[in-house]
Amino acid sequence: MRKLIRTVALLIVFVFVFSACQAAEPEVVPEYETESGSNVNLGGFKLNWGYAKSGSKEENVFGFIPGTAFADLALQRKKDIENNNNCTIDVTYGDFGSIGNVVQTSAMSGESIFDIATDESFVFVQYMRAGYLAGLSSLIDVLNTDKWGTPSMLQSLMWKDELYGVVPYAWPDLLYTTFGYPIAVNENLIAQYGHEDPREYVEAGTWTWDTFEECLHQYTHPEADYTVYGMATHDAYFAMMMFLSNGVALSEYADGSVVCGAYTDPGFAALERAQQIYRVNCRECFHPDDNTANVVSNFKAGNSILLTTYGYDLLGHSNSIMYVMDNVGILPYPQGPNATPGEYKGYHESMRYSTSIPINAKDRETAAFILNAMYEPFDEYKTKEDIIEYMATQTFFDIRDARVYANMLENNEYGFFLEGARSLIQETVESNSTVAQLREKYESQYQEIVEKYIAHHYSAKVALYGDETDE
Repeated sequence: MRKLIRTVALLIVFVFVFSACQAAEPEVVPEYETESGSNVNLGGFKLNWGYAKSGSKEENVFGFIPGTAFADLALQRKKDIENNNNCTIDVTYGDFGSIGNVVQTSAMSGESIFDIATDESFVFVQYMRAGYLAGLSSLIDVLNTDKWGTPSMLQSLMWKDELYGVVPYAWPDLLYTTFGYPIAVNENLIAQYGHEDPREYVEAGTWTWDTFEECLHQYTHPEADYTVYGMATHDAYFAMMMFLSNGVALSEYADGSVVCGAYTDPGFAALERAQQIYRVNCRECFHPDDNTANVVSNFKAGNSILLTTYGYDLLGHSNSIMYVMDNVGILPYPQGPNATPGEYKGYHESMRYSTSIPINAKDRETAAFILNAMYEPFDEYKTKEDIIEYMATQTFFDIRDARVYANMLENNEYGFFLEGARSLIQETVESNSTVAQLREKYESQYQEIVEKYIAHHYSAKVALYGDETDE
């Protein structure tokens, strides 16, 4: 299957959109059971589902590549729902961004076009705030995080005590291209230069900031005509992952209010260490070209042993790293002293395949019933371990890589990038200013972002999931 996957390109088009208003909507209370095993006569209901796909020339089956096992399973699931419930599911595929645009157009015109819509959460954030999407907490069991995604995954789709979108978390493969930023390892170069496989540090619990710094020096090899660098990375990616590696959240509740993790002691320590490694101690270990596209090509060309990049560059298309290189390992970022051992943070700015019910769907209750049935786990992959084993054999080169990747996905944080919340962290490795100076510089700006946006996302998180949101 890996060979088949490698032959098909998945070109994702990111659409950065933003708005900030909210409209009231009536609550819809389900009148019938929505368990996947329940067969309900829907009276020939025709459901229209808008589903974002890859590039305009790519075929797509509910996000999967046609002809693969999961595409076949998804098609069979669709047929079973139609046959068992007397309904029809018509899927309209469009590029990422275009599906959300139809949701906006239909909401503004009053015309019902899609009953369910799947696109990036980047696209849905503005429509959620504008009141174009239906609240889901009365329509599905949002507490079923194994099916719909963890609160941290869904936080961009929460607003003022309600949830407006979910992700197909029980379906393997789809979400693995969505988040960042794991470390890729050129295992062939590790062997060529006689280094210990760094995955062994992770297994031994010694993958710390100090070990990482030592490895960056060891992995930098000046040759006669070129240098093999310890790491290729975009500076913002490095700063964000170092920040999260000390058990810090980008934003969190403390004593009843939202605070930025950078204004906590563990966050401050993480930013200082990131600045020290990137700008002082290991400056010569980082490839000088940190353009987000070039870092990937440099890694593919063997110009660095480590790489920090987005999941899409690793798995998203036929030219991505895991499909063109023959021995690549996956590492989490090294853990700082305040991190929970074995809990590896990831980061996302948008969750791909976010799925919502438009406010003017023909029948929101029926749409929720079909969505619930469609996104049930596949029988062959009921558990997280089933999915990890599949990814280990079909995509990654070692089950350790699949476990790390799944761990980071499950623990990934929403970064409020569109709202400007990443600026302080990114400037830590771009500026000559001290971390203390930068914290003071950004304090009022961050507080404004909290009050205008982040607090409303967090109030919804607590209202829906309680204080212990990620347990």
